[in-house]
Amino acid sequence: MIDIDFWLQVLLLALLFDILSGEPPASIHPVVWMGKLIGLLVRHAPSRHRRLYGFFMAGFCVGAAALAGWMIASMGTGIVALIAAAFFLKSSFSIRMLLVSALSIKKDLEAGRIEKVRGDLKTFVGRDTSKLNEHQSASAVIESVAESFVDGILSPLFYFLLFGLPGALAYRMANTLDSMVGYKKEPYAELGYASARLDDIANFVPARLSMAFIFMASALFGKPMGAAKVCFRDCYKTASPNSGWSMAAVSGALGVRLEKIGYHILGEEYNAPEAFQIKKAVRIVGFSSFLAVAGIFLLGSVPLVRF
Repeated sequence: MIDIDFWLQVLLLALLFDILSGEPPASIHPVVWMGKLIGLLVRHAPSRHRRLYGFFMAGFCVGAAALAGWMIASMGTGIVALIAAAFFLKSSFSIRMLLVSALSIKKDLEAGRIEKVRGDLKTFVGRDTSKLNEHQSASAVIESVAESFVDGILSPLFYFLLFGLPGALAYRMANTLDSMVGYKKEPYAELGYASARLDDIANFVPARLSMAFIFMASALFGKPMGAAKVCFRDCYKTASPNSGWSMAAVSGALGVRLEKIGYHILGEEYNAPEAFQIKKAVRIVGFSSFLAVAGIFLLGSVPLVRF
């Protein structure tokens, strides 16, 4: 029997860890451990049958993460178990780091420190940032904040709701696999095929749910009807089948154009974003995250779901 109250306490403590302390040191960060496991398997990848090995690698890593989550969840409901479960759950999502990093870049943009912004953006987005202007830099930040709402916040919470800690850690492993090897170019085209497809499947439902949360948050911080209109119009303009949903919704909520040069344009064609609109995007995604967490606590309080 699942102790719903205990796992709501785990979620609350994990949120406190995130808000108060942010990311743990790399030496004890579970996602860093995930990356080391993936790196080890990549280094031992064969030169032949790399797609088949990629399926094995994805299955092994996700299974290992789920098993680790199950072992932690089996520790009981004492204080040690509570802290351990909250620590590992917190590692599956990141709210504070995402929003604080975006606001830091906003300040640099407003101060005219474009070279620093371009350098910081290299760890924020997967594109060439060396020639981005102020508007393009603001667009890159807003896109990243919107996309990260799904894979950095909503998806791990979604799988925690469905499958508990094993689900959250399994999702984080799948997403980490995609970020490390899920590329269409060599040397990962074959090796990362399974990881990329797994990430697409895992984010399919949360990406579409994101529009509902962004729509509600936009009632306070943006244009809700714009969020819905642009989302349904532009959600499939991105290369990813999932990232366009949250990015297009935020674009519509702000009434701006989000552009990745050579790849996609979302939203209003002639309304380039300004630095101050990064803060609006942060507010929308921050409140959307609050709504997602509140939804889990609300479901946990319904007697019919206490099983």
